[in-house]
Amino acid sequence: MMKSKGPIQLPYAGTKVRKIEYVGYATGMIGYQIQNTLMGIYLLMFMTNILQIPMLYAGSVTLVCRFVDAFTDIFFGTIGDRTHTRFGSFRPWYVTMAIPACLSFMMLFICPKFVTPGSAFALFWIYLIYLIYGSVFTTIMYTSYSAFTSVATADNNERRGLVLARQMGLNISGIIVAAATPVMMYFGGGVSNNEAAFKALGVFVAVVSIVCYLLCGLTLRERVQLNAGKALPIKEGFKVFKGNKIFLGALICNVLHSIGIAMFGGLMSYYFLYYKMNPGLMSQGQLVAAIVATAISMIFLPMMMKRLRRAAVYWIGVIIFCGLLMLGYAFSMFTVSGYLMCTGFTVGMMIVYAVTFSFIPDAVDYGEWKNGVGAPGTVNTVLTFIQKITTGFGTMLISVLLSAVGYDAARGFEQTQAAREGIRLISCVVPAAFFLLSALGLIFLRVKAEKMKEIREELAVRRANAQKEEA
Repeated sequence: MMKSKGPIQLPYAGTKVRKIEYVGYATGMIGYQIQNTLMGIYLLMFMTNILQIPMLYAGSVTLVCRFVDAFTDIFFGTIGDRTHTRFGSFRPWYVTMAIPACLSFMMLFICPKFVTPGSAFALFWIYLIYLIYGSVFTTIMYTSYSAFTSVATADNNERRGLVLARQMGLNISGIIVAAATPVMMYFGGGVSNNEAAFKALGVFVAVVSIVCYLLCGLTLRERVQLNAGKALPIKEGFKVFKGNKIFLGALICNVLHSIGIAMFGGLMSYYFLYYKMNPGLMSQGQLVAAIVATAISMIFLPMMMKRLRRAAVYWIGVIIFCGLLMLGYAFSMFTVSGYLMCTGFTVGMMIVYAVTFSFIPDAVDYGEWKNGVGAPGTVNTVLTFIQKITTGFGTMLISVLLSAVGYDAARGFEQTQAAREGIRLISCVVPAAFFLLSALGLIFLRVKAEKMKEIREELAVRRANAQKEEA
């Protein structure tokens, strides 16, 4: 992956995005999201139940490791912006790291024979594997994936198509996530929280993700040559943020709703296991939610994104997420509450993700137009840098709140009534509060579509002139 000393001509520059690329982009999100979701749901439980790490120490793992890989995100983002090959800047990295990323995920849910549960080495082991997985491989994979919408095409309609394909992948991932619990219960002998069940989870997700990542990486093409194909100095790349109000708004939205999503995702298994006492309901609820979300993303989301202001679409997602979670809380004595909560989580997340993600290419273009620097890698990695630190805080907050309400891993299903009611409260109210606060970011996202069209047209002229000067 050597950097070229002269300008590189991208073979697919000027061509349209092919249908297979939309499919590939969707599969990339499937692979990433099933890892992200299932890790959020089960990793804390694996650490406390299998590795027998105390709750507060287990909670610190995600916080510390996300803090570390937030910095590696920024490092790789600048490397991606400085890489120029005939295959593009980010695609070579994505394809190369696909298999190592999935294998390291699998190791997160396996307790090797040389690791003694409850020992200091068990804590060291999970830290090591998490850092390899999150700070190296996943950093490269997700940064590259996020940058694709900026470098695969400069056409706004094609970018919107990629965003919708991404959301389709997000929804389909929910169906696969729903299948994970039956897989765990099958290999776990009827339960989903023993060592065999977690090992089956790791293998299942690794195999599915490898297929999804390779489909994505091998089908996508890069067409946009930024900075005339020249290596961008690291310091220069950070100029993209100067006066970039679109980035600021997207950052606020992304950080706060990501905390809410991380908290509900992490608390979901505790809610269904220890409050509802029905882990099968979680799988059923996830399946129904994924089907509903997929239908909405196919029928209604494209129409909403085309006809409504993006801020209005974002508010629809917030209302669905908060409203259905609070209905689930109010009617938690009924089975239907599980379906309401899973549907609110999945549909609300799908909508706000679609809106927030659609602003990222705009932030890249706006920064290049305003400051003369095109840096999609840097924009995406700084965004995930702050997001990972705050979601790490959210995961740490889960362990603090679980301890505060009296949850005791050693008691298994024999939790006290106070602990069960506490799990019910923090699973619904706290995530909804963060989701509602995320709408504050919309204040900075008041950029008219006509203005962005003018910016993209001006950038197209600038890039063409820069290429001619370098030729």
